[in-house]
Amino acid sequence: METERDIIIIVKGGTIQGIFSTGVLTAFERHNIYDRVHSIYAVSSGAHSSAYFLAHQTELAAQIYHDKLCKKHRFLTDLSPKIIWHKFWQLLLYKKSFDIIDLDYAREIETMGETKLDVKSIKQSPVNFYVRVFNPDTLGLEYLDAKIDTINRLVQSAKIPPYAYTKIKNELYYDGGIMPTRDFIKNVISKHPDKQIFYIFNDKKTVPRVLKYILWDLLDLLFKTRYLGLAYGIKHFFSLFSYPYIETLRGYKNVHVVYDEIYISKTEKNLDRIHQSYEHGIYKGEQLLKKIGFII
Repeated sequence: METERDIIIIVKGGTIQGIFSTGVLTAFERHNIYDRVHSIYAVSSGAHSSAYFLAHQTELAAQIYHDKLCKKHRFLTDLSPKIIWHKFWQLLLYKKSFDIIDLDYAREIETMGETKLDVKSIKQSPVNFYVRVFNPDTLGLEYLDAKIDTINRLVQSAKIPPYAYTKIKNELYYDGGIMPTRDFIKNVISKHPDKQIFYIFNDKKTVPRVLKYILWDLLDLLFKTRYLGLAYGIKHFFSLFSYPYIETLRGYKNVHVVYDEIYISKTEKNLDRIHQSYEHGIYKGEQLLKKIGFII
């Protein structure tokens, strides 16, 4: 008798913060929940972690975060105050991208050598895999089948303007986490009341925590508006508080929220804290599986 696929996994992003969701997914892989998983919806770094989970390579993803992204930080351009000032004026005057997050490095990691993503296993998996992206032409979010053109889909889902860049010019889609949105509630949770939803945050979203960083969010809004245009800026402004807060998600009986309580930053460089966040993710993942009775 075939096991019912009654679980949908939602995985949010956050650059280096994705190490937490990788920990949660590591727990899921170790306890082999694949036969129960119906679909995965992911965005940004969460999409990359989810791809390695589907390929049964989750621990390799953790190694990539530690050795390739965090330890070397090659994906981040070295920035001095002079360079930052220059990039700011280039954006303000000429609408030029900051180009400080190198997604070609991520592409290299996922297509070459010992860290190569097993795309074939992803395509053969019975689990549906979607990445959320932003369409700059419609100013709307879309869900792309990540089993098709997998690597490009992952890169597109992490390409957040005006910060990230790639030499392969494909401006059709951007990072689906580009602005605050409750889209996962509208298009996933509300449409699947019969499924158990595992909602993985890499950062604890509460109203006080959002207010704490509101000035940085407004500066980010300014940069993105200059790059993408006023229509985008207006939409983003009226979405500033449209986060799927943990309190909101807990109102859905079929939603299980998992979030990081280590609170590492998106550009965290402390390897001990990064490892701590990963181990915390494994713990949170196993606690969730115990909660639903998958493990004792």
